[in-house]
Amino acid sequence: MIRMSKIQKAAVAILAALLLWTLYGAFGSMTVKEPSYRVVEIQVYSDQIWAVTDGDDQDRGFGLLSNYISGADEGEVKIEMTAPVVTSVADGRPFMAFVIPERFDLEGTPRPRDERVKIELVEGRRMAAVRFSGYATGESQRMNLAILEDALRNGGIEARG
Repeated sequence: MIRMSKIQKAAVAILAALLLWTLYGAFGSMTVKEPSYRVVEIQVYSDQIWAVTDGDDQDRGFGLLSNYISGADEGEVKIEMTAPVVTSVADGRPFMAFVIPERFDLEGTPRPRDERVKIELVEGRRMAAVRFSGYATGESQRMNLAILEDALRNGGIEARG
């Protein structure tokens, strides 16, 4: 009978573990083919506080909001960045908004020094969303809006806004 030292036993155990890991990588992680699909989410939001700026220039709007959360407010309070950055059109006018972290209430939210940044309370709501990567170009917006509208219609959900 062959006697193995503790070091030899440890080496055999490590080699066995590496072999099992390699086999799992080669055979255990194979995936079953699935049909392609899109995920449409219904997101339920509570009331939120937004820092909002409007205008056609998104770079300027982002800069104003970024300055605000970096301390360009009455108390020079730095506010952590949250997601999503909201870009939309209301009453025919484009706007951009940062969502203020939930630790702030409306009265406790620092007041912006720049009058182009407004603080607004946005009531809770349900939103339908499709996630996609890249920039929101006109083409990608139209394509994803069509996906959303189709999914909502098929699900019997009325879209508003």
